[in-house]
Amino acid sequence: MNNLAVDLLKNVPALDKRYTTSEMRKKAVVVLGSSKTTEPLMKYMDLCSETTKAFVQSGFNIVTGCGTKGIMGSAYYAAKSASAVDLSGKPVQNLAIVVDPLWGDENLEECVLIGKASSESERIMKFAKVADNFVIFPGGVTTLQEAATLIRHNVHSSESMLKKIVLVGKDFFAGLRQQYKALADLKLIKNDPDAYFRIISEKNEILKTIFKK
Repeated sequence: MNNLAVDLLKNVPALDKRYTTSEMRKKAVVVLGSSKTTEPLMKYMDLCSETTKAFVQSGFNIVTGCGTKGIMGSAYYAAKSASAVDLSGKPVQNLAIVVDPLWGDENLEECVLIGKASSESERIMKFAKVADNFVIFPGGVTTLQEAATLIRHNVHSSESMLKKIVLVGKDFFAGLRQQYKALADLKLIKNDPDAYFRIISEKNEILKTIFKK
């Protein structure tokens, strides 16, 4: 980690409480997915860019880990490039929560750092404190960890506290849905998977799900 990054992180709060209010959570979308760029992921990267821009143009803040590659880079730069203001007339912000020490692929210069965590597990919980909406694209083991942790939140929450969780990619996440269906069949969770998350592949359906009140 270079000296500039060290100095910048010193001034970042553990979590900026201004972004944890009910009002702010409702207008924030956390975008998660691979931090690597691969050829098979390109279609998802394009879809991520398109949906992220649509969220921003509709007045939502975007929250990521400010990575610059793969799905994460697509979300980050789409949020940066989309020109829009929120319902109060303020610029929509490209928000980020980082792991300290940094992983090394972050762009700290073009986002608003609202928090930091000492581990990925801690960061996931902080994501849940600043947003009620999650769109998760295909990714590696960390992405699966993030998805499972957020779904667990919904399984153990009352209906009024549920997060909107959209998993993007019916083929990629089919096995995950099957596993939660098995849990429901064994009465180890109360409801079928659709009560806790949706698996969607189309842009319009993603937007409709998040925009629905």
